[in-house]
Parts: sequence; C-alpha cells; structure tokens
Amino acid sequence: MVKYVTDKALCCVSLRNACMGISIFFLAAVVLNVILHPSYLQNTSLLVGFIIDLLANLALLFGVLWSNAWLVLAWFVFAVLFFIGWPVAVLGVIFNYGDYRAAAFFDNVFLILFEYILTLVTLVYCSYIVSSYFHQLRNSQSATPNGSAAPNGSAIHYIVV
Repeated sequence: MVKYVTDKALCCVSLRNACMGISIFFLAAVVLNVILHPSYLQNTSLLVGFIIDLLANLALLFGVLWSNAWLVLAWFVFAVLFFIGWPVAVLGVIFNYGDYRAAAFFDNVFLILFEYILTLVTLVYCSYIVSSYFHQLRNSQSATPNGSAAPNGSAIHYIVV
C-alpha cells in the first residue's frame, strides 16, 4: 500500500475538502484585499501578483473539483513565489524599505513580524496539505483499474508453455 504524506488534514477533514477550503480562503482573501485597498491594482507588479494569485487558486479549485493532479500542482507557483518574497518582506519591515510597513495593518514592527510569521506558518501547512493531496491524486491515477499489479509494485508475469 502506498503511504501518503498524510491521509487527513486537521480535525480529520479529507484532503480534498481541505484543499477546496484552502482555495476558497485565498480567493476570498484576494477579493477582500481588493475591496479594502482599491489602490492595490494600480501598481503593475502588484497586478501581476494579483493575477498569479488568482489563477493559482482557481487552478487549485478546479483541480480539486475535476480531480486533476496537474491543476493542483499549479498552485505551487503561488506558494514558491510567496516563499521567495517572504525574506525580502521581513527585511523590508525591519529596515523600513519598500513600503512593507505601510502595507501592514499595524504600526508596531513586532506585530508586523508576528503577522508575517503567522502567514508563513499558515502557508507552510497549506503547502503540506496541497502536496499530500497532489500525491494522493497521482497515486490514485497511476493505480491500475483492474488490479493486475502486484502489491509491492512489481509486475507479475506468467509464462505459458
């Protein structure tokens, strides 16, 4: 039997439902960000990030609905870009460059850093869940439908004499 990274998410929720919740959560966060900060889409680099965020989370949503492992994998573009930009954002908050302090909801540097660390932990866990669901989909799609493969993965060959 193939062992997944995890079989269930937090509180014994199936991986499919957890990934759907992750996608809906990040899509709602994007919508609220645009509503609460209308000037968010005026900067070109933020517009590109918005489009990547929107497309990646829509790909995750449709990947879950259609059980397509490659659409689920497309969500990792968003996660990788976040993990690349996170140290830059933390340094921007500490050394006060790039308007990272102005973009946060707090005035205190320690609260902003706590917010960024909480965001990092949340996205790491979401990446873990999405990765587990991707592996679950890949393993279920690669399994033979008639069960002709041996349990250990080696094929059984019969020689007719």
